[in-house]
Formats: sequence, C-alpha cells, structure tokens
Amino acid sequence: MLVTHFMEEAERLCDRVAVIDSGRVVALGTPAGLVAAVAPEQRVRFRPSAPLDDHLLTDLPEVVSVQRSGGHLVVTGTGNVLHAVTSVLARNQIVAADLRVEQATLDDAFVELTGHRPAE
Repeated sequence: MLVTHFMEEAERLCDRVAVIDSGRVVALGTPAGLVAAVAPEQRVRFRPSAPLDDHLLTDLPEVVSVQRSGGHLVVTGTGNVLHAVTSVLARNQIVAADLRVEQATLDDAFVELTGHRPAE
C-alpha cells in the first residue's frame, strides 16, 4: 500500500488507486481507468509537411475536432486517435513534424473527481 499526495507517483507505481477526498473514497480503479473515465480525449498536435484538408481527419470516427494554430494542427479525439491520424497522414504522404500527444493524467482526474488540487 502506498499513501501519497503525488498523483504522478501513484500513476507510475500503483496498479489500483483509491481517490480519497475529506475521508471519503470518491473513486477506485486503475490509474488509466480513472483517467479515461473523466477525460477520455487525447490531443495530437503536429505540423504537416504539406497542405492537409481538414475533412480527411474530421471524417475519422475517432476525431472529435480539428483546430489550426499557426502552422500546427491540433486533433482532439478518443480511442486510438493517434493511429487513425498517422494512418491518414501516411496514406497521403504527409509527414507530421513536431508530433506530440497530450492526454489527461491522474492529477487531472483527481481535480475532476474532487474539484481541487491534491495538496489543497
């Protein structure tokens, strides 16, 4: 058993996590399961090497939205959105430069479940 206020530590070391707020268990599960339950979306951010029609991405079932920011695209989606996006790029011979995948963490899940940061 590990007792910690550091969500990164719990996410890295624990198979199961109980989120306790004011002495009450508010959630119980695997770190990945708790994160997916409260924040299932991921963001794939990249700079395409060639012009890309947004509909190639928005037509994918995994994709929720596509936004442009400067020369970068930010694709928000669920499930295996990274694979779906990179497959479309590969089929169209487009290289994804500066590729980053952003997803919620156990810290984000804690805030969503309790309404405050762990040390508050």
